[in-house]
Amino acid sequence: MTTPGTAGSVLPALPPAPEVGRRNVLLVGAIFVIAAGTALFGGLLAGYFSARDISRAAGEAWPPDDVILPNVPLFVAYLTLLMSSFTAQWSISAVNGRDRRSMYVAIGLTLVLGLAFVNAMSFSWTAIGVAAESSRFATTMYAVTITHLLVVIAAIVALVVVGFRALGGQFSPEDRELVVAATAFWHFSVAAGLVIWYCIWFLEGGP
Repeated sequence: MTTPGTAGSVLPALPPAPEVGRRNVLLVGAIFVIAAGTALFGGLLAGYFSARDISRAAGEAWPPDDVILPNVPLFVAYLTLLMSSFTAQWSISAVNGRDRRSMYVAIGLTLVLGLAFVNAMSFSWTAIGVAAESSRFATTMYAVTITHLLVVIAAIVALVVVGFRALGGQFSPEDRELVVAATAFWHFSVAAGLVIWYCIWFLEGGP
């Protein structure tokens, strides 16, 4: 298509303006969510350590003497979560290599490991067997770990969305932003879990 110009000349039509601000929107959003989540867990852990210091200053046992921590199941739970980080990263490598079958396997394994972590934490809470309001330890411990479990569930939902879109053949090395954003959020949930395991379970006598 041409546009008439001066003196009978014609000028080529201008190409359509490219869309602005559409690239990396999901990834930037994921970064903001991760930053907010980091601040959230920082505040929760600060509250946990503050409660621990208050209890120990008052001569109270931390955790209480009637609380028996299931250290081995807890270690296995968080080890399972750590393994899921590798399978989540595998999904990005599969997209880059246009290996759709490997991507399906990577997403499936990540979801299985994530659900296994959820199940293991439910078992661990049952084994601890204390109510949230029974002590400062129980209140702060549940506040941190249940919040983290909700983050893991949110990461599972995000990866389920990625899986359904992958089944529709929507991803490629040039169009992988959703996969990268969901994987970044998954890595955050794993990293937060490892910090929580160290601060709450390992420091209190875990393996």
